[in-house]
Amino acid sequence: MTENTTKGRPLDDELTRRVLAAVRSQLEEHGFVNLNIEKIAMAVRCGKTTIYRRWPSKPELVAAAIVDGLDLGEMPDTGDVVEDLVEHAWQNLENFRRSKDDAKNNGLLLAMFNMEVIPIISESFMKVRHAMGREILSRGVDRGQISGDLDHDLIIDALAGFTLFRITLKPDVKRSDDAAIRDTYRSLVCSLVGRSQTPGR
Repeated sequence: MTENTTKGRPLDDELTRRVLAAVRSQLEEHGFVNLNIEKIAMAVRCGKTTIYRRWPSKPELVAAAIVDGLDLGEMPDTGDVVEDLVEHAWQNLENFRRSKDDAKNNGLLLAMFNMEVIPIISESFMKVRHAMGREILSRGVDRGQISGDLDHDLIIDALAGFTLFRITLKPDVKRSDDAAIRDTYRSLVCSLVGRSQTPGR
């Protein structure tokens, strides 16, 4: 869908893609502090005002470039709240994996956690993912699979925090295959929702 600027001029999808790709490239090379809007404009052959009309500040531009590489994912519905939460957590894992694969160094990942950028990413992406997790838990309560007294926010935050820790701070997890990682998620989810893990799963 074509975006409209505040003055009514369309910013076509192709230009948007080129701008955001150039931002990611500059973040990798120079980091957030040294990101230069003029150089980005020159790289994609547009004026700085074209960029600023769409993204009024550098943090908004950087957040848009980061979110552009993320996937909200589908709402899982396996029929079981534990498996749904495992799938939900797995989508977070895949997003982190893509971010790390796309990064030539730590510039992109560091920008993701910049104090000016993260509230924007939270508003446009993380809150949506969090709401999906809450819906999974609410559905589990309605189905009688888990207690209605659980702290849904705490469960979703714990899963997201576990993913972040494992990907960024615990490199030995790379030696685990996907099946083992899924089993770890399943054990964590069962502990968080007060369910016994099904033997053989």
